[in-house]
Amino acid sequence: MSRWERFYCPSLPKEGEAWIGGGEAHHMLHVLRLKPGQRVYLFDGRGMEATARILETRKDSARLEIENSVPVNREARIAITLAFSIPKGQRAEMLVEKTCELGVSKLIPMECHRSVVKFKKEGSHKLEKWRRIAIEASKQCGRTYITEVEEITPFSALLEETGRYELSLIASPGLGERPLKEVVREHNEIKTLLCMTGPEGGFTEEELERAKGSGSLQVSIVPRILRIETAAIALMSMLLFAYGFQFKCK
Repeated sequence: MSRWERFYCPSLPKEGEAWIGGGEAHHMLHVLRLKPGQRVYLFDGRGMEATARILETRKDSARLEIENSVPVNREARIAITLAFSIPKGQRAEMLVEKTCELGVSKLIPMECHRSVVKFKKEGSHKLEKWRRIAIEASKQCGRTYITEVEEITPFSALLEETGRYELSLIASPGLGERPLKEVVREHNEIKTLLCMTGPEGGFTEEELERAKGSGSLQVSIVPRILRIETAAIALMSMLLFAYGFQFKCK
């Protein structure tokens, strides 16, 4: 893959011409200062990628000619949904960025009993900012799909959805939990997976019992207490090692 710049074009046509506007055009024209005649990659966030040549530039938009458009799949072979208790400040942004780069399919910000960060669904700009970060992460790492960032979801409501997944895991640092590698070994052929990582104070005993009742399995990542973003990134990395790149757990 060449080092041409990549841009998100949600209405990417298979042939003909495409227009780039908004923030993508600003980055193309005023940050990178690309000119007519230069070539770039475009992707639509749904698996289609194209090579294109810039035909015309305006103040806030650019017209491009699609040269070659093909479906490209660089995704893991397992669709991982990560539900996470929201960490403070920029640590949440790092969690979103890094897990998107790693290839998480869906992110669900989750409200638990001990969650420190709590905010109303209405009027919050956090979700939109995280969705922009997800787009930028896909651009940077070469993904042709964009991680879906869902609305803030209470822990109790999330447990009602565990049946939609072939396997549901809840990460806990307790000594009695089964090691992640042991559980993965027993569920090596699954295609959909839900992972839940709690607040730094941990899930309450009631939450753990309710998760168990929903069919979720408690697992440990390491025998230490990790920050929320560290746990999320570590969990994604371990699962991708086990599932995403055809490695076999022994």
